[in-house]
Amino acid sequence: MTLEMKPNHPELLTQERFQAPKDWDWSFRTLKNIKIRYGQSRSRKDYRAVVVMFEGLGDFGEQYFELARNLDARDLKLIVIDLPGQGGSGRYLKNSHKRHSVNFSSVLEDLHTLIDEVALSAAVDPEDNHKRLPIILLAHSLGGHLALRYLAEYNKSSRCTSIFACAAMTAPMIAMKSVEAFPKWLSPLIIRFLALCPQTYIPMGSDWVVGSKIRPYLDYVLSSDPERSNLQNAFFSNALYKKLIIGSPTNKWLSDAFDSCNIIQKPNYLEKINVPILIGLAEQDALVSNNAIRAAAKKLPHAELLEFPTAHHEILMETDDIRNKFLDRFFTFIDENVLMKPDNGKRHIQ
Repeated sequence: MTLEMKPNHPELLTQERFQAPKDWDWSFRTLKNIKIRYGQSRSRKDYRAVVVMFEGLGDFGEQYFELARNLDARDLKLIVIDLPGQGGSGRYLKNSHKRHSVNFSSVLEDLHTLIDEVALSAAVDPEDNHKRLPIILLAHSLGGHLALRYLAEYNKSSRCTSIFACAAMTAPMIAMKSVEAFPKWLSPLIIRFLALCPQTYIPMGSDWVVGSKIRPYLDYVLSSDPERSNLQNAFFSNALYKKLIIGSPTNKWLSDAFDSCNIIQKPNYLEKINVPILIGLAEQDALVSNNAIRAAAKKLPHAELLEFPTAHHEILMETDDIRNKFLDRFFTFIDENVLMKPDNGKRHIQ
């Protein structure tokens, strides 16, 4: 299915669902000399849980305002983190369009610092400051990749208590389809060759320009929804959101992603994750490997795989029938695994 991509979509940003929820606030934390932006509602309402969002490649918090409203309606507080190198966070290179990388392990360290300092504080029960509301991890694509690594390597607070009670993710990047297209022996050689020019765009990559498709290196849509598929373009085309513009990833990002995918696929790596995980798989995905996702789901001790035959890569930006099906299961999933537990899943702060 091909959707028309217009140079501007200003009408989308006037829709209430795509605007900042009430009491939304942006904050920054500087880690390793780069600013990381995160957003959350400062409402004083009584929330049942805190949901931390890890975004996909090139994503930004504003595109998840609709999700924040959906969660808030269920008394779930969303904290969305712009990964370093994209969104409202700082960039690694002078050309801010280039989605560069320094090291995925370094990003995980920064995410852990933010979660320890921000999410744990936001989850303190306002009715009893000796308890903490349950914290849930929600992630997409690259964010799903980082979420799995985080759960395997970091899911402990500075006081050695578990942070995330459960997790949900859509189209997690276990392996990249573009890499799978080559024989296993050849893909590492190609990636290492490209990495000799680390700050160069990946093949066919470029800056973002007005009128380009959602990402300049994609010639297909990430969603079959006519409005949500154009939302990023609407933000990028608006002068007020110029700071959000991002183009293609660099060869260094590709190399780091490849190495990190190899870590996830190591024997007995995913098996040590002991929290329940809901995984949404988009059958029409052209970016990440669904075969790798299915294989990973079998390795995870407590995983539920939900497949969507007509969905493209971005399930949370898909048509209402697809998006709502995932969200409906997400809400029952956290009820069953967290909120219906004794004391509504709250934990004593040790």
